[in-house]
Amino acid sequence: MLRILVTGANGRLGTELKKHLEATYVDIQDFDFTDELIKNDYDLIIHMGAYTDVRKAEIEKKKCFMDNAYGTFNLVNVYKDVPFVYISTEYANKPLGVYALTKRLGEDIVLTHKKYLILRTSFKPTPFPFPYAYEDQMTQGDYVNIIAKILAERVKNWDRVTCRFEYLGTGRKSMYQLAKRTRPDVLPNKVEEYNAKIGMELIPHDYLDEIK
Repeated sequence: MLRILVTGANGRLGTELKKHLEATYVDIQDFDFTDELIKNDYDLIIHMGAYTDVRKAEIEKKKCFMDNAYGTFNLVNVYKDVPFVYISTEYANKPLGVYALTKRLGEDIVLTHKKYLILRTSFKPTPFPFPYAYEDQMTQGDYVNIIAKILAERVKNWDRVTCRFEYLGTGRKSMYQLAKRTRPDVLPNKVEEYNAKIGMELIPHDYLDEIK
């Protein structure tokens, strides 16, 4: 049985992953990965703990950077000899705001690790919680219960030696198409409408137009 440490235990993905993968799950309240860490005996690290509020990150820049960039550096440095899985975001593909930039920095840090698996993904609660969904935004993401199951299988099948960078999802689709699966009454809107409303370009049209 592998001894696995998973950060971000109380987030949406962490909550669902518990149903599919046996591990030690920790959240920021009991395991602050931005603070001084004492190395424990693990066979695998899955780092999904992060600052994820895209809008708020534009105000709380330092906290977002500390959680997503420095916190990742801290874990990579302490567990530099332990196979490392980093859960990134499709936002990091073409970063537009502080959140996306810090997650991209996290990826760059993990690339220095000897044994890494970087997984860019996107997930939504089910059913889709919003009355509108972008018809002009493409994703490979899915609902969190589906992504968690796929993630567990991908981690179990990784040889923990080969360095990999992948997108984790269920194929290319628009956010509107995804939303319609669980919310038939959802209405289409456009990325420009949201960006115009907040007065900045923060949400991308296509997460997949510049895949590494």
